[in-house]
Amino acid sequence: MKKLAFILVLLSIGVYGFAQQENISEDIETLKEMVKQGSHEAMGKLGYCYLTGTNVEKNDKEAFKLLNNASKSGDAFSNFYVGKCHYEGIGTPKKYSKAFDHMSVAAQLNYEQAYKYLGRMYYFGEGVTKNKKEAVKWLKKAIEDEKDVESLYLLATCYDTGEGILKNEAKSLEYFEKAAEKGHAQARIAQANAYKVGKGVAQNTAKAVELYTLIANEGDKDAAYFLATCYEKGDGVGQSYNSAFQWYLKAAEKGNIPAQNKLGECYYKGIGTTQNYDEAFSWFSKAADAANLEAYNNLGNCYYNGHGTTRDYKKAFANYVKASKDEMPEALYNQAVCYSKGQGVKFNMRTSTQLLFKAAQAEYAPAQNLLATYYINGTGVDRDYKKAIIWLEFATNQGNADAFYNLGNCYAKGLGVQKDKAKASSLYSRAAELGHEEAKKELKKVQ
Repeated sequence: MKKLAFILVLLSIGVYGFAQQENISEDIETLKEMVKQGSHEAMGKLGYCYLTGTNVEKNDKEAFKLLNNASKSGDAFSNFYVGKCHYEGIGTPKKYSKAFDHMSVAAQLNYEQAYKYLGRMYYFGEGVTKNKKEAVKWLKKAIEDEKDVESLYLLATCYDTGEGILKNEAKSLEYFEKAAEKGHAQARIAQANAYKVGKGVAQNTAKAVELYTLIANEGDKDAAYFLATCYEKGDGVGQSYNSAFQWYLKAAEKGNIPAQNKLGECYYKGIGTTQNYDEAFSWFSKAADAANLEAYNNLGNCYYNGHGTTRDYKKAFANYVKASKDEMPEALYNQAVCYSKGQGVKFNMRTSTQLLFKAAQAEYAPAQNLLATYYINGTGVDRDYKKAIIWLEFATNQGNADAFYNLGNCYAKGLGVQKDKAKASSLYSRAAELGHEEAKKELKKVQ
């Protein structure tokens, strides 16, 4: 009787207190006996012991069975842990809807550890319809002691995007920094990004580079990628194509997809390294396997030009189509070229013009220039020199060499504008400075 009374006293302490014990010296056999007698509280405790391997050999299936039965009593402790089993697939297949049901019970009974799970499930739509407003509600409760790092990070992203709560970049950075201090990798990147663009804080690209470098040197692939972009553009650090290449390489080898595409571009153009089409094709392929749209377009260029692979217009066109999923201007332009030449697809000037017009409207200079030539020659559209001039001027404003040359031709011949050899000479000169060979020849004729 004394032993039984002692066990009942222990049970009366409360399951939450039990869960917090680091060293539990509970009599497992007695708990088993209490389970046989139908005690839900004992089921929860014994289930926890099996789940954590406390004073008994760890047994996930037995833990789930006991916790699941215990949760029927409606207590917070067992509902939380059976919810965790459903969420993580411990002793039972993962089932987010079941996890959500049990976590909801625990959270409504103020079981604090359940808050972060509910916040996450509402945030990602796991087992429940995605609802950022509800996510924010539970994430705020989860960070009251500022111990749960993931909740700090997710709440920061909500403030950053204005989803579920009023957008507040300063508040977002505050939480990113708190999560970063606790070692959250993505939060550290977000903190550096904020300094890079001046989001929620005064722009400080040098500070961003400092943070990227620190994180990248610890082996973070995303930080290595962002650091590479800084070296490539000379943003917050002295421009160095060689350093950019080295960091793209490190990021790419660790699996950063955008870095794999950028590394391919470095090899393709010989930026920071020796030009190598084979390496370019290899890295573009890796990034394309991960559905990177820019890589699809670059891979298309390889097939189109026979760089690093056998020339194959059909494969080139197919990759351009994949790349244009979000209507990437360059991919639309490349498709237009294929349609205009019947390369990899049936010749169709109408479709070519439509695609070219979309790319030109998106301010892609090569498309603006080519569309202008369509209007000059009456190719796929009615000849219209004035429209051609408009598109050529748009393209020259972006420094396009072909557009300077073609606009020079218009002034030299009086197409859509009054004939003006001096103006033509000036435009040819600008095109020549940009390396346009035909412009160099025409320049000699008008001088």
